[in-house]
Amino acid sequence: MAVVEFLQQFSNPVLDVIMRIITELGDQYFFILLSAILYWTIDKKFAFRFMIAFLGSAFINGGLKAVTNKPRPYQEGARAILQETHGSSMPSGHAQASGAIGINLWNEYYYAKWVRVLMILMIILVPLSRVYLGQHYLEDVVVGLLLGLILGSLFMFLLGVGNPNKEHIRALYPIPILIVLMFFVKQEQLYVAAGAYIGLSIGYYIEKMYVKCKVNQKASIQVLKVVIGLSVALLLKEGLKVILPYGSLADTNPSTLDFTLDFIRYFLVAIWASLGVMLVSKKFLNKQTV
Repeated sequence: MAVVEFLQQFSNPVLDVIMRIITELGDQYFFILLSAILYWTIDKKFAFRFMIAFLGSAFINGGLKAVTNKPRPYQEGARAILQETHGSSMPSGHAQASGAIGINLWNEYYYAKWVRVLMILMIILVPLSRVYLGQHYLEDVVVGLLLGLILGSLFMFLLGVGNPNKEHIRALYPIPILIVLMFFVKQEQLYVAAGAYIGLSIGYYIEKMYVKCKVNQKASIQVLKVVIGLSVALLLKEGLKVILPYGSLADTNPSTLDFTLDFIRYFLVAIWASLGVMLVSKKFLNKQTV
């Protein structure tokens, strides 16, 4: 708490907004945007491994949160600056995400100095922002960051070890485990990560085996692909909240119902991102395959 209070003594309207922006680099929206651009326009294989590593790390984060169930600083006397997030404070999901993103982009694009600089800044500033905003204690972000660095590297290694062209098959192996765990661990982030992981793995397998869409295209097609892809993904992610019956079974088991609907939403978003966009691109935007 002393660390939280020390950082918050520097709070002012400008710094509050800056820290709020920085913390979003560890959020799912930044991950979705970054992953989509990589997958649809630059390097489909690396982007898939990158996303699987991130989601595997996020799934474990959700499981650990369900076990620790630790209060957040603003729930114990600190100030919540500009936001109040919920769920367990340990480990920090944003810090873990920044670690998983940072280590894998660093390793893949090490030759680019600007990437290395940005990744260093991310893994330092995102955890710092979580403490400043009163969402996590210091130990929460330290543990989260270390887990992100370790798990992000581990999942990337496991997908590429031995035969590096079997990533589409290896990614399917954990699916039965994820499904079983969802029966025993009722935690929102875990259901979200599982839905995205399963949708992404199945979609990529079908795309690699049967669709084989070319991702390197002229700039105008790339922009159109990203715009269409993100627009539909956002529509699925947010629009389905209105259509699906969230909270309609409040007298029975609303949390399980809502978690299941979250699973469905993120499964559909992942299927669209990994397979749907590629089908549309190949059918209407180009006729070439790789």
